[in-house]
Amino acid sequence: MTTRIENQGATTPVYGRGGHPHSSDGVTTRLARRCAALALAFVLAMAPGMAAFAPAAIADETTPSPTTSQTTDDDAAVDPNSGYILDPQNLLGNDIAKVSDAITHTRERTGVQVRLIYVDSFNSTDPPDDWARQTLQSLGPAPNTVLLAVATNDGNLAVVVSPDSEEWLSSQQSVDALSEAASAPLTDVKTGESPDWARSAIDMMDVIDKEKDTATSHSAVIVGAVAVIGVVALAAVVVGVVIVVRRRREVDADAAGDVRDGEHAPHADADGDADADADDSPVEATADTATAAGTPATGTAGAANPHAKYRG
Repeated sequence: MTTRIENQGATTPVYGRGGHPHSSDGVTTRLARRCAALALAFVLAMAPGMAAFAPAAIADETTPSPTTSQTTDDDAAVDPNSGYILDPQNLLGNDIAKVSDAITHTRERTGVQVRLIYVDSFNSTDPPDDWARQTLQSLGPAPNTVLLAVATNDGNLAVVVSPDSEEWLSSQQSVDALSEAASAPLTDVKTGESPDWARSAIDMMDVIDKEKDTATSHSAVIVGAVAVIGVVALAAVVVGVVIVVRRRREVDADAAGDVRDGEHAPHADADGDADADADDSPVEATADTATAAGTPATGTAGAANPHAKYRG
């Protein structure tokens, strides 16, 4: 995202040293712009090995600002982030160590590599975003690389993210938030004060940390929701299986009961017939005996008449 540094409604250049804007000749042809971008990329690529000589080699002035100081050779030699900071104007001054620590902290905590470029002018008629994007691509950046490019004389600031970066970093919302954080210390400046270059870079990296935390929190919420849904779904499946198994057992038990009832029914009928036959057999036996003796089969009523002996 490009930010035009303005103050009280009027566009003003971003001043470098001594409160005076730097002068530069604009490159108007595309070929010259490409050459300038390639030259800048070469300087950035050679920066780690030339860190001790970079301030003297590429500064447009040899006398440091009274309010800033040049980085010592020993500090540049041991600074692991010297290849990620291009500051020929020495705008960061004594705050270079704090900025370097912030770059290391951001890289270790979020996995984002931050690059900083401070130049007089982008020397291009292309939009600042395009210039910053082409410059970053010429460096062959890894995913999740953020470039903060500032043209002090042009009053332009651009923040771009390398291709194939994670969505939480490369989204337009995140890029806008980074650009706003970086531009605030450069635009909210009172008359007579200088922009806070170090604060600009550090505030941008603070926003990177916050964006990472927010993305991690959202991911945790999503994972938690998915886990809850998975548990509920698993519980529903288990309950369904238990219900099906129980129902199947009940059906099997009912079927087995019907089979047992069917097996006992013939035996019960046979027992009933046998009992009926047993009840009828004494009567039938008595009748048969009486018939065989020539006596009428009248049961107990068929006994000898007590008055029979009085008959003539």
